[in-house]
Amino acid sequence: MSWFKPWSETSIPWLEHAHRAARTLRRDVAHASPQQIRQAIELASRLNPGPWGGEFHRVKEDAWQGAVVTWKEREEGTLVWIHGGAFAFGSPQVYRAAAVHLARASRCRVVLPSYRLAPEHKHPAAHDDVRRAVEHWFTQGEKMVLIGDSAGGNLALAAVAHMMARGEGGAEAFAGVALLSPWCDLRTNAASVAVNAVAHSPFDHQDAEEYAAQYLGDHDRSSADVSPLMGAYEGWPEMYLEYAEDEFLAPDVVELSRKLTQDEVCLTVRTESQAVHGWQLLPDFLPESKRSISALAAWSRAQLGLPTLT
Repeated sequence: MSWFKPWSETSIPWLEHAHRAARTLRRDVAHASPQQIRQAIELASRLNPGPWGGEFHRVKEDAWQGAVVTWKEREEGTLVWIHGGAFAFGSPQVYRAAAVHLARASRCRVVLPSYRLAPEHKHPAAHDDVRRAVEHWFTQGEKMVLIGDSAGGNLALAAVAHMMARGEGGAEAFAGVALLSPWCDLRTNAASVAVNAVAHSPFDHQDAEEYAAQYLGDHDRSSADVSPLMGAYEGWPEMYLEYAEDEFLAPDVVELSRKLTQDEVCLTVRTESQAVHGWQLLPDFLPESKRSISALAAWSRAQLGLPTLT
């Protein structure tokens, strides 16, 4: 008999207490600002550059800014990953390790656009920056897989909707769109707010309201550009949807899945029964993250018409 259990199985009760303590410390004791949280996340990310063989090239151009990640110079296709972080956190540096893992698993370049963050920059700053980056890669003449997690999923959906409205999106631009726990409903009466499942999230409905307000200000939250759950998806490219069944945003993602199915989008859904929101960023530590990266890489290669890796 083995006494060893995966980290994710043994740590669930501990994580619940840790997240509860983190919320109390951040809001009621430290009163940490978005800038302070952002700095802490950035510093922590520098401790893990990702697997050996990964290359991280920063880009600063008029059309877009961010980074391009490759593994051993393999560039068989293009994956554009819009980072999450409640519109207030995150960067290509924070996503570096996960992007190297994805580049290694997919043998594709992983493009990590950066965008202006709240509360310094309010709507539509992030939406505009992401849209420009996606349009830039569209002009490179090859299909891409567009990926977005959490708030990045929100921004990715808005970019696709904008391009399709102009007649530039769809199958001719995107081989597929992959959403990882997307924050797709920013309304104050969103299903996620009502359920408020916080056991495996360092954030709750109070944080969702705070960060949404910081970015959106007085903007109408029921508009499809900021609450993609309100949008229409007829004619969209093939999509991939991943979420944890017990995470804070799960109720909204389930509703999005239903809407995509109703609008006859070709959809692949993958779930984890228990996982911390944003688990995909830690493939060095979490078995569920390794599973996610592997599944996303395989789906992306298939969408790009690349042969299956053995």
